[in-house]
Amino acid sequence: MGCRKMSDPNDDNDLRLFPILRGESVGVDGEFSGPVFVAKSSDELDRSWDDYDIVALHKDLQEYFSEHPGFIDQLFQEVMVVITEFGKPISDFAAIAHARERMAVVKAIDATYVLETDMQISVVTNESRGDIFFIK
Repeated sequence: MGCRKMSDPNDDNDLRLFPILRGESVGVDGEFSGPVFVAKSSDELDRSWDDYDIVALHKDLQEYFSEHPGFIDQLFQEVMVVITEFGKPISDFAAIAHARERMAVVKAIDATYVLETDMQISVVTNESRGDIFFIK
């Protein structure tokens, strides 16, 4: 269940036709592929993470992160990519993502409805745009 950094966007193993989701990139620029874990409640965040995990956060978790700001930093220490349905380009998420050199996409509307846990995705962040592709 390992993830890999994407090396060639034209690789035959990755078929990226169009993004299934788009948001604002607030972390470092790059490309990363792997299975996503969809978290809709704070209870689902209490798990063991792999350094190469991708996590998508439901909009209802915004309040949880506001009440527990230290968990944002902890999450970015443990995963490679965070996708949220909430957030702002200038925020704790952005500052911590850059400090931890991680990828982050905010305002990916309906991400937790479009994505399913263990779905293979590719996240591409460039400047202020974050695109999420389904991988065949």
